[in-house]
Amino acid sequence: MPDQSFISFAGVSKSYDGMHSVVEGLDLDVARGEFVSLLGPSGSGKTTTLMMLAGFESPTRGEIRLAGKRLDDKPPHQRDIGMVFQNYALFPHMTIAENVAFPLSVRKVSRSEQKARTLRALEMVELAHLAGRRPAQLSGGQQQRVALARALVFEPSVVLMDEPLGALDKRLRETMQYEIMRLHRDLSLTIVYVTHDQNEALTMSDRVAVFSDGRIQQAATPTELYENAANAFVANFVGENNGLTGRVTSNDADWAALQLTDGSVVHGRAGSGLGNGDTAMLALRPERAHIAATADSVAQAAQQNMNLVQGLVQELVYCGDHHRVHLKLGHGETVVVKVPNTQHRDLPELGSQTTVVWRRDDCKVLPATAAARAAASPDDASRSTSSSSPSASPLIAGVN
Repeated sequence: MPDQSFISFAGVSKSYDGMHSVVEGLDLDVARGEFVSLLGPSGSGKTTTLMMLAGFESPTRGEIRLAGKRLDDKPPHQRDIGMVFQNYALFPHMTIAENVAFPLSVRKVSRSEQKARTLRALEMVELAHLAGRRPAQLSGGQQQRVALARALVFEPSVVLMDEPLGALDKRLRETMQYEIMRLHRDLSLTIVYVTHDQNEALTMSDRVAVFSDGRIQQAATPTELYENAANAFVANFVGENNGLTGRVTSNDADWAALQLTDGSVVHGRAGSGLGNGDTAMLALRPERAHIAATADSVAQAAQQNMNLVQGLVQELVYCGDHHRVHLKLGHGETVVVKVPNTQHRDLPELGSQTTVVWRRDDCKVLPATAAARAAASPDDASRSTSSSSPSASPLIAGVN
């Protein structure tokens, strides 16, 4: 990919009290025209990183560059960066056209040029017919489109988005995801996007940087993150994961064996940093596990060298396109299996004993960490609540 370091963070750290770092040793490059999402739980450092790039926060250490030039000494309005906030930050007393034109008026663009560029920006988001209305007369989705138009109207080199869809309902959020993706593609925009929503990050991004405790745990394509997590935190935070814990009994460069608490042994691709005797986690996606409902299917799986574990069916959940089968294993851990609706006739009975099977190359053995266990816990608040960010007044948003 050309111009890999269009945006560059080099050794960037941020501390508010001089003792505890909100962001620590951040190294990240963003290519021109790339869509990069910063993903992580609340307090992980992703919004602070975005605010340092925008100029609303200053790094304690390190350098931030845009197109090779340092940004440290430049105020926000001189950085050629557009910003879209979660709360839209529109002027309620201005029309939609006046809101979109505001960044141009701040830059002393002529009135005729303002009018032409404002119309063009509103046409991009298909709202030119509402130019004369005020924000209170628009829906939430329409207001977010106006915020997008305002961020694009002065043709910035970079657009930053801080949880821009967090206030929208599910249907509007999905519609706006595709709208932003279309604008990114059509205009070749460079976008840095903050979100706590894993599906949003995987759907929209060229690359995703996963944050935890102020550090990037892994920065990779959505496919690489989901299929080949670098560590247990990423495996548990990105998408849904069955994390079976045990002790490493053997490992080499490619494969590792994990002995579970009940003594059974399972195998998977070996992650880095494993040692014999270490406590580790086997990461298995629910859609990669299968129910072996008959003795013949169990025997066939064993002949194919697949992993097999016994479980008691505790719950069957109908989810429309699939069923979720919750099984309690002999050592107390739970495994969730996603069974496509086309296979509904193969569902086990509630309370029955059955066998779960999966291919060895469909799972990965990773060193277990406290952070990974925290990511695996059902903490809905940390996954569904927006990261805290500085209050975005209309005046601040006016630098867009």
